[in-house]
Amino acid sequence: MAIPKKFRMPDIPKYNGTTEPNEHITSYTCKIKGNDLNDDEIESILLKKFRETLSKGAIIWYHKLALNSIDSFAKLVDAFVKAHAGAIKVDTIKSDIFKIKQRNNEMLREFVSRFQIERMELPPVSDDWAVQAFIQGLNERSSISSWQLKQNLIEYPAVTWSDVHNRYQSKIRVEDNQLGAPSGLVHPIRFATKPPRDTCREPRFNKERY
Repeated sequence: MAIPKKFRMPDIPKYNGTTEPNEHITSYTCKIKGNDLNDDEIESILLKKFRETLSKGAIIWYHKLALNSIDSFAKLVDAFVKAHAGAIKVDTIKSDIFKIKQRNNEMLREFVSRFQIERMELPPVSDDWAVQAFIQGLNERSSISSWQLKQNLIEYPAVTWSDVHNRYQSKIRVEDNQLGAPSGLVHPIRFATKPPRDTCREPRFNKERY
């Protein structure tokens, strides 16, 4: 069925493949149905005009659809949602790993250990995400080692997690030495400062004896 001449395509934000696909379908359908059209005209327009609401990765997906594989708007919606539902999961995973932040009183070794544990609890993420999240999560106010490491990673960007690992290991050794903790401990020992000597109880030597 040909598109009626009276039809004017409404202004619909283009979908690029990275947001909720169902929201785009709802917005698109409501805008099209808002026109003065017959029911059979609505179905035809929904199917034929959908590509005009897509951009970037979504339009590439549309052009890759097999010829004559879609003969109804319902089938198009089903294929569209299945193809782009993963985008929401990816954004969620990325959001979760970027929430891992170093606390103000957390030593570098402690943060590295916690970052690794929380990262393993998430679905697998790419190295570049892990690197970016770790750098952003470093708290410069936590310790000198954290501040130095963050500055180093910003000035000389790391490409792989292995590179990040090598750099934080050297800073952790420095931090351990400053704390007086034996190298290789999973968690640093926070040694208590020795109390000052009670001079009142110290024997007073008679200077005349010397």
